[in-house]
Amino acid sequence: MVSRLRVVFLLLVLIPQAVIFQMTKSSPLAADKYLGQIEAVSLAVSLILVLALPGLTIDWLAGKRLTQLREFCSQVRQGNYRQLLSLPNESRDGDGEEELVVLMRDMNWMARQIEVREKDLQKVVNDLSRSRLQIGEQNKHLTAVNAELLATQQQLEQRTAELEEACRNMQVMAMTDPLTSIANRRCFFETMERKFAALMCNCRPISLLILDIDRFKIINDTYGHQAGDKVLLELAAIIQNNTREGDLAARIGGEEYALLLPDTSLQEAKVVAGRIRAVVQDREFVLDESRRAFVTVSIGVCTLAKLICVDRNKLYNYADQALYHSKHNGRNSISVYDPDTHSIGWAESA
Repeated sequence: MVSRLRVVFLLLVLIPQAVIFQMTKSSPLAADKYLGQIEAVSLAVSLILVLALPGLTIDWLAGKRLTQLREFCSQVRQGNYRQLLSLPNESRDGDGEEELVVLMRDMNWMARQIEVREKDLQKVVNDLSRSRLQIGEQNKHLTAVNAELLATQQQLEQRTAELEEACRNMQVMAMTDPLTSIANRRCFFETMERKFAALMCNCRPISLLILDIDRFKIINDTYGHQAGDKVLLELAAIIQNNTREGDLAARIGGEEYALLLPDTSLQEAKVVAGRIRAVVQDREFVLDESRRAFVTVSIGVCTLAKLICVDRNKLYNYADQALYHSKHNGRNSISVYDPDTHSIGWAESA
């Protein structure tokens, strides 16, 4: 670049010098010694200018472009990529151009690339922001759904507990007499079957007492059914108070009760029956604030200890036959059925 400028300046200086020299060559001034000196000085000055001006020109042009570059870099730092450096023939290939021009073209290219990358980055940032908002909304929705699920789970657990409690209550109700709250007929026979099988297989005795209130219809007819219910309740309490752990007291009919005594000998069963009969006989049953009543019970007893193949229905039938004997032979008594001789005898009478 500098060499080309020097050639240009040299031509611009030497051409006027040559014209002047040619014009004065044939004139009287050619003999003037001062003209030769002037021409020599002019030629020297021209040569100096030829040597100096290209560098000065280049420095001036470079300084201008450096100023443009500084302003351009400042704009880029501020995020302005659209105002590019003004360059001639930007579409050309760039061969033979000044280094500053090439640098400025590269700076323009980098500015465009930075703008594209920044737009892409901004798009990614915007997408991330939208994604974060969507995730936040989804988290809120999931939190709400989770809270609903927890509430539903708690409701289900509570409902399950209520249903289990209701099921237990129904099972108890299905096996309990509603008036006296002791075992009912169904519970009695199911328990007797289990106990009977277990004891008979091990040759252990099992005893059964069947009790019936004597002349209970008279109490209902005379004092009313509410008074009769009070007698039934108190008798159930008396029977229950004379049981051990593993024994079963049950109401199996209107005024008929049963007491199952597993692993109990005949003698032990007669003692229990006698105690119950005596307590009932001596008890004054309170019907209301002004009325009292005395009642008695008839009891049938049977104990099985040796007959391995006897079923539980026979145990109940034997005890029921003993009860029938007491009811029709004076009442307020205890009759015992002997499964060996199939006979019925008295255990205790009034």
